[in-house]
Amino acid sequence: MLKVILVDDEPNVRQGVKMMIPWEELDLEVVAEGEDGDDGLNKILINDPDIVIADVKMPGMTGIRMIESARKSGFNGKAIILSGYSDFTYAKEAISLGVKQFILKPVDEDELIKCLKTVHDEIIAEKDSSIKLRKGSEYISEQLIRSLLLGETITSDGGELDSYNSYNSFSVALISSVSDNFSSGKAVLLDMVRKQLSDYEDIDVISIDLSGMLAVIFKGWSDTKIRECLNKLNSDYNNRIFITIGDSVSGPNLISASYLSANELYSNRFLYLHYGVVSSDDLCKGKGDSDTPVEGYAKQLFTFMEINDISRLDECFEKFRNALCCNSYTPEKIRIVCITTVLNIKAFIAKSVGDKKSEQFRDEVIIGQIGAMNSLYEIIELMKNEFTEVSNNLYGKTTKSTMERVVRYIHANYSQELRLEMLANIFGYNSAYLGKVFHQYMGDNFNNYLDKIRITEAKRLLAMDEYKVYEVAEKVGYTNINYFHNKFKKYVGVSPLNYKKLCQEEENKK
Repeated sequence: MLKVILVDDEPNVRQGVKMMIPWEELDLEVVAEGEDGDDGLNKILINDPDIVIADVKMPGMTGIRMIESARKSGFNGKAIILSGYSDFTYAKEAISLGVKQFILKPVDEDELIKCLKTVHDEIIAEKDSSIKLRKGSEYISEQLIRSLLLGETITSDGGELDSYNSYNSFSVALISSVSDNFSSGKAVLLDMVRKQLSDYEDIDVISIDLSGMLAVIFKGWSDTKIRECLNKLNSDYNNRIFITIGDSVSGPNLISASYLSANELYSNRFLYLHYGVVSSDDLCKGKGDSDTPVEGYAKQLFTFMEINDISRLDECFEKFRNALCCNSYTPEKIRIVCITTVLNIKAFIAKSVGDKKSEQFRDEVIIGQIGAMNSLYEIIELMKNEFTEVSNNLYGKTTKSTMERVVRYIHANYSQELRLEMLANIFGYNSAYLGKVFHQYMGDNFNNYLDKIRITEAKRLLAMDEYKVYEVAEKVGYTNINYFHNKFKKYVGVSPLNYKKLCQEEENKK
């Protein structure tokens, strides 16, 4: 239904016109009325009507001046002028503004209806023609754009490229739905995005695959302006779309290079989906933590779980994520590494608190969820939440002091390489300060305390008569057998081998 605005300073005329015309039958609707030229202009700009019916003479701005001002502001509709015999002096000027329909006052009902039908049919015909022309233009443009994106030779005479040759920079962005499911909802979402982008100047948009993914060519836009536009777009659609931005290039013949860089980012959407909008500048440039292979993060993560240091646990997860991003792994490989990490941590927990308590760690549920997730970010967030909960439940600080946590850590890890400097780094202390505080708290220095724990455990193992002396040394954390021998004799008074014999003799007497 076409929109109509009536503009006349006489209310009776406006009312009479409204009453005499069967608007709905003519596929017309009166959407507003103007009391004079100024008010009419305001109503035209607000409602953007298809047809304006206006009196020539009105207080202030005349009907002709009103139409002229509306044309300058973008009004493209039809105008019907109501006039008296003496007002035909305005006709020449009105015709120059595209006004072809004049109705003499007093208004004749049949004449106005006939006039409205004529104007209505003209507008419909023009709209149909416009749609056909636009579709043809889009088809040609899409063919050209597709060739530019793919780096194909342009077979036309080159005239189509004139609009591109006037720009000195181009960037390609790819826009897809976050959802992997093929659905009508996804298609509708991307169609809405495309229509919204059509409001911007100096861009071209086409669909490039069956999923509906859009390719957008920004012509002459700065990187900052592109980012602002796409960030707003992502926000408008509540992060339901994923956008990759290709490198900026300097000419139409290089647009394919920008497209390839955007497409490479898209091919790694599993890694970068959480960015929402991503360019190569957003990505890590290094190779992660070179001292720690991805398979080795389980021990680091468990260390911070065990001392219930959640902030450092989060930091370790970020390093783990960056390491996975920078190793060129496939999504399948990443899932396998994450699942292996979960299982290794489950084993560390079981060793630390026993199998019964370790059941709080829902490894089977976590593994199932990891397999179903569409991005590394989701997987890391899941692991963070689960590991933090287990850390709080099993190793929560409650009223325990930092020194109690340090002591507990020593008891859990005495069989590993353990130095005061390592503990200081784990707990965030200066090593000299930690050594001093530890001595005050335990009444003994760190090395003596560690030796006593190890020797106590060594005595237990030697008494079992299941292990050789060098095996016991390794199990309690001594890599040098002679060093172990000297430490054992210092604290026990006899060598490890003699202690083992004494234990056997005592056992034989029973």
